[in-house]
Amino acid sequence: MEHNKETRFETISIGPGISYHYLTDDRWKTLSIDVFCKVPISRETVTSIALVPRLAKRGTVGLPALRDISRQLEEMYGAGMGADATKIGPVQVIRFGIDMPSPDYVDSNLLGSKDGLNLAKAMSFVWELATRPYLVNGAYPEDRFETEREEHRRDILGIINNRARYATVRLVEVVSQGEPSGLPAWGVLEDLDDLNPRGTWVTWAGALASSPISIYAVGKGVRELGEILQRTSLEFPFSRFFSVQGHRTNIAPPPLPETTLYQEDFLPGEQTVLCMALSGGITEGHPDFPALIFYDGILGGFPHSKMFRNVREREQLAYFADTSLNSWRGMVIAVAGIADEDKERAQDVIMEQVEAMKSGDISDEEMDNTRAGLLRRYRSESDSQGALIRRFLTQEIMGGPATEAELVSRIMKVTKDDVVRVAEEVQLKAVYALRAKEGIHRE
Repeated sequence: MEHNKETRFETISIGPGISYHYLTDDRWKTLSIDVFCKVPISRETVTSIALVPRLAKRGTVGLPALRDISRQLEEMYGAGMGADATKIGPVQVIRFGIDMPSPDYVDSNLLGSKDGLNLAKAMSFVWELATRPYLVNGAYPEDRFETEREEHRRDILGIINNRARYATVRLVEVVSQGEPSGLPAWGVLEDLDDLNPRGTWVTWAGALASSPISIYAVGKGVRELGEILQRTSLEFPFSRFFSVQGHRTNIAPPPLPETTLYQEDFLPGEQTVLCMALSGGITEGHPDFPALIFYDGILGGFPHSKMFRNVREREQLAYFADTSLNSWRGMVIAVAGIADEDKERAQDVIMEQVEAMKSGDISDEEMDNTRAGLLRRYRSESDSQGALIRRFLTQEIMGGPATEAELVSRIMKVTKDDVVRVAEEVQLKAVYALRAKEGIHRE
């Protein structure tokens, strides 16, 4: 797909704490509309709110059963809906969305008119998913609640069985040292049994009353949708607070530990997963953040990276070896799946790569390959409506660049000296091992 135009969302205010962000783009014949409720993560609410998207998809006031929702989607020419819980920085993000054929590409005799009727119907559907679930006596129906709670429990257990993903989550929890911002978007397994249908609804209704909401739309017809929103009074289950504040002023992460933390858990399996948190105190907004992105790419973000070539290929210590960047905490997280007896050696070899970068052992080929890989990554994001929305939502919450042109400009300016300067500041902050064999537990 061509990238000839600047992809920058336009923004209008719909009401206190409610914003509409839209991108008119004729590259797609579909229209994506997403409503995001941005809730600060807390131990008291994170698990119950994580259940909300599941319960929303079971029925609304106007569409009380799954068959009613399916019929409505069919009437909108085979539209698809989605709802989920994710996390950006310290914010739990609850999404309700619809993907539908753009009215410009649908015969008005088949699907209403092109002058706003379909857009209004789609927006009303998404808003009802978010704010008007089907309730019985002010609570989610008991049978639906029990079913979705057990499904959520199974999904969390499935994440735990994905050893690499779970180990990364545990590493963040270790580094967070009890801060609620370290909790995952799906909540806490042991808190599920404490939830009930009425309390979960009250928690969600309270979040709707107090949290900022962003509505995103990409495709043709999004400007008309903005006009509809400005003429429409969006209803809430509880009165909205007079002034709903955004998150940008409270986005600073808690400090990382001054000394290296060590934690081990035992979980039977075929592999031990080693996770290491590396940080130089550089977060989004710091002038050297683009160089940190490069650092992540060279250390472990691509097949040409040092970890892949040395930990996996040369030393044959790992089934997989890579890194990911936690931009909010300013952490590069190194992850390797290894045989349990190779844990210490794998940690040593990873640290050898970290020290090599400190000393300037970065080749021109590594710089060129990393730059090319990052550019491909950013450009591929512009081929997806969902990825574009996610990028701009992240920028809305966290700050930093959002358009492809801004991202590319930053990456093109990074030099080897910039990366070495970042590498010199990097320190090991935490080591977490999800061990396949029971070993010594270190605090």
